[in-house]
Amino acid sequence: MRPDRPSATAEMVCSWRAVEGLLPAEARLVHDPYARGFLGPVRARLLDAVERLPPRARIALWRGADRLLRGIVSFVLARHRAMDEALCAQEGLRQVVLLGAGYDSRSVRLEPFLRGARLFEVDHPATAARKASLAPRVFGDAPRAEVVSVRVDFARESLEERLLAAGLRPGERTFWIGEGVSMYLPEESVAATLDLVARLSAPGAHLLFDAWCPPAGGLAGRIVRRLPALALRLVASEPFDWAPAPSALASFVAAHGLALREVLSGEELLLRYGGARLARRARGVLGAGGLRLCVAEVAGAA
Repeated sequence: MRPDRPSATAEMVCSWRAVEGLLPAEARLVHDPYARGFLGPVRARLLDAVERLPPRARIALWRGADRLLRGIVSFVLARHRAMDEALCAQEGLRQVVLLGAGYDSRSVRLEPFLRGARLFEVDHPATAARKASLAPRVFGDAPRAEVVSVRVDFARESLEERLLAAGLRPGERTFWIGEGVSMYLPEESVAATLDLVARLSAPGAHLLFDAWCPPAGGLAGRIVRRLPALALRLVASEPFDWAPAPSALASFVAAHGLALREVLSGEELLLRYGGARLARRARGVLGAGGLRLCVAEVAGAA
């Protein structure tokens, strides 16, 4: 992304949640009634056009777009739901850190589950500033968890220093979410983030993150690894970078002080929330088939 502009992919993903909100309740993977308010004029007009369609046409259009993208839209929405559920299942949390918070609305949607906890929303200064300018109008008077905005330029500033300066208490029970972040970072930045989570967290703390895991080698593997990067470079100027092989995930995470407790493939995640028909979109290595949802735990727990 350009250093002076808010993230284009953050708004794109937010627009997907907004479109999902136009579907009948029984057809939704997630429901974020606040997503619409963070859209720029172009995406807002597109959303208005979708809203004018009859409900069946909305569903058909949205499912068609998802099939075209090989389940990526559904994976992103199901990922959001899985992270919501994991967060709500925690008890006695004092700190939650959203890495790459974008236009997240958990502070309002999940406010009853976040009472007593501080929610650290970490993002690039340009994206965080845009969200801060829109949030009062979008959220209105809705009850909101205690939010601490942590603006950090990863290329020039220390995330650890910024978190500590914002009031994060090392060693306290903390829940970390890295949603749609790891694949945009170089491997050394992913490693540094895992080190930081392990260093600042009590044993047993959890980190949920997603990863792009294409085939490891061969001509087909090289082609598949490059396609999403090329597509995102053309659409949003934010290409994929880190792309570990699925078999390398556990050892990579373990080398940085965490244990990988669960890994869900794109197909497994979509099967959980949408059944076999939805899961078929994630078969193969393209699209959602190359994505994983990972649950890691800081080593040292009893």
